[in-house]
Amino acid sequence: MSTELTCPDCGGVIGGDSNDPGRACTCWSESAKVTGLASEATDSGDTVVDRVAPAATKVCCQCGKDLAGKKRLRDSRGYWCYACHKLDQEATRPQGKRCDECNRKVPETALSEIDGKQICGKCQLERKQAEKDRRRLSPVKTDAHDQLAKKRLLWILAVVVVLTAIIVLKQMKVIGS
Repeated sequence: MSTELTCPDCGGVIGGDSNDPGRACTCWSESAKVTGLASEATDSGDTVVDRVAPAATKVCCQCGKDLAGKKRLRDSRGYWCYACHKLDQEATRPQGKRCDECNRKVPETALSEIDGKQICGKCQLERKQAEKDRRRLSPVKTDAHDQLAKKRLLWILAVVVVLTAIIVLKQMKVIGS
C-alpha cells in the first residue's frame, strides 16, 4: 500500500519524480524533495512508502532572501520580499510626461498640444464633451430670424399701402372708368 501527498498549489505529487505515474510537484526544488521512507510490513511482505512534505520554505523569488516570519507578498511567480516588490512596482510604473490639465503621467506620444498646453487624450475628450454641452445649453441666437421677420413685415406693409392707394384712387374715380 502506498500513500501519496498531493500538493495543494500545483496538484502534483509531493516528492514525486519522473518515474512515478502521477505528475511530480513543481513547487519544491530538487534539493527540498524528501525521499520515501521504506518499511517492511511483517504480515504481508509489502513495502509501504510514505512521502512527507518538507517544511514550507519562503524565499524571495527575486533576491532569494529567507522570508519566514517577515513581511512578504505572493503572486504567480512565488513570494516577494517587500523591497523587491517595491522595486518591481517602480520599474513597471508608467514612464512619460505629466498632462498639464489633469497632472496624470502618460506616455509622451499620448500628449497633444492644444492652446499651448500638453494635454492627454482623456482631457481632450472631456474638453470636446464640455464644448458640446456648452453649445447645447447656450441660448438660441434669433438675430437673423428677427431681421428676416422685419423684412417680411415691411414687404407686407408696402403691398397693403399700394393696394389701399389703388382702392382710394378708384373710389375717387381717378383711375379706371
